[in-house]
Amino acid sequence: MVQNAIVKRLVRQDVAEVSLLRQMECGLHCDGACQGCSQKPKEEILALASNSIGAQPGDFVEVEPASRHAISISAAVFLLPCVGLAAGYLAGQSLLRLGEGMALLTAAAGLVVGFVPAILINRAILNSGAPEFDILKRLR
Repeated sequence: MVQNAIVKRLVRQDVAEVSLLRQMECGLHCDGACQGCSQKPKEEILALASNSIGAQPGDFVEVEPASRHAISISAAVFLLPCVGLAAGYLAGQSLLRLGEGMALLTAAAGLVVGFVPAILINRAILNSGAPEFDILKRLR
């Protein structure tokens, strides 16, 4: 999904901090006269973006999410808890020969165990400092 952003500062030569602009009716084409605008975002959303085009602070740019491993990471984060849930239930029913209620408890334990890798993956991504977006082009 392509979004508009404003380059806030250069972190490194090839990485910029950008302020993401929410999509609005006016498109924020007011050239800074938005002081009283009710459509102006209330809080700023900052993110890192790969700056291969040499954008400078103050430039309006078009960005898209970096696609590095996005599908595989999403699959891991969403599927691992589901697999843990199913494995916990099957282990409770088949291997341990527990009743229905106890099998649901083992399923809940499997769900919690499935969330552990998802949490670890999320922390690793946040701590990596890798750009979350790629700058495509300058808009103005």
